[in-house]
Amino acid sequence: MLLKKELGITLKSLTYWLVVLFIGAFLFTQLGSDFISLKQPEPGRNDYDITQTTDKKEIQRQTIYSLLQQYNSGGYNTYPFGFLKIVKLSKSDKATVKEILERATGEPIDELNKRLTELALKNPETDQFGLAEKLPITKGYSYSTFEKDMEKVAELIGNGSDFSKTAYRNQSRRKMTYQEARKEFQSTLNEDRVSGAFARMACDCLGLILALAPVFIAATVVLRDKRAQSQLVINSKQLSSFKLYGIRFLATVLLVLLPVMLFSLLPAIQSVYVAQKYHHTGDLILFYQYILGWTLPTIVAVVGISFLITTVFNGLVSVIFQLGFWLLSLLSGSRTIVGSVGLNLIPRFNSVGSRDVFDQIFSELVVNRVFWLALGLLCFLLSCVIFDRKRKGRMHYGSPR
Repeated sequence: MLLKKELGITLKSLTYWLVVLFIGAFLFTQLGSDFISLKQPEPGRNDYDITQTTDKKEIQRQTIYSLLQQYNSGGYNTYPFGFLKIVKLSKSDKATVKEILERATGEPIDELNKRLTELALKNPETDQFGLAEKLPITKGYSYSTFEKDMEKVAELIGNGSDFSKTAYRNQSRRKMTYQEARKEFQSTLNEDRVSGAFARMACDCLGLILALAPVFIAATVVLRDKRAQSQLVINSKQLSSFKLYGIRFLATVLLVLLPVMLFSLLPAIQSVYVAQKYHHTGDLILFYQYILGWTLPTIVAVVGISFLITTVFNGLVSVIFQLGFWLLSLLSGSRTIVGSVGLNLIPRFNSVGSRDVFDQIFSELVVNRVFWLALGLLCFLLSCVIFDRKRKGRMHYGSPR
């Protein structure tokens, strides 16, 4: 009866419906009504998808080409906190970069720029991959030497540059061959049954908004008694603090999860339709396994953290905290949007397909989701303890009397 009552009170809240509307609008604008158009690759084309390369020569060429471009512009890209910051080097540091470029290519900078400019003018359709492929690499310039040179460049530029080992490995790309594109397409049909691939894309979009939106509902629920000036009535009840908070926590999680399940029904049905188009069978159960396993830990974590901070400070501090934490989480994964996990609250997988990448990060993703689920529950339990102490008059705004 208490759970039903808590659900009813929250359902009457304007804040709740604004959050639901926000989640729905965000998901719709990100995915669209037509969601994804999965196309079978055709042989003989030159516009297949882009994939990460592990070829050391390609990594060398693309990284050195990027360094040359930034050297010519006079500014070097860094992302110390996810935001772009252009760094200008001193004359001596710029001379060091020039020395590295000339040692790597075996040509003076002026000659190198002249060659690439002529190539671009002669073939206007040549993209950055084509220009990077034409970049000469000095014979005997080993990959280990390249790594040491890039480490030196990264030190000169500072944190968050394009020339740290992690950055240039993740950013080195190549075009897929027809065989690779066909293999990935078949993997989407057979291993993911289309629904799994669509679900990962939906979870990526949902993760972006669920790392923030539930805090508004949670803070409203915790502060409800204060706004209604009913603390004395609540404190006089025989109902235990853990039961009261547990019911409110469960109601909040359920009411956030409900619209997520409903809004994701559209891409779920579309995944089944697309699978049928290619004479395969979609899997709604698999789709919602992804939705639950991926988004529920995020909801629990945000609601649990909000319960704790709001209980301690008796105000909307949790909203400000979560907004800052959301921005930090969002920006820290902004440079790798397919397969970025770690312990980030927002795992990124902004791609339909890429099953091989998902297989590589699966164990890391499981650890990530278990970590945030456990942290959310731990924060909730701590909020119960603090609420109980306040209720008994042993604590005031988190400090003993």
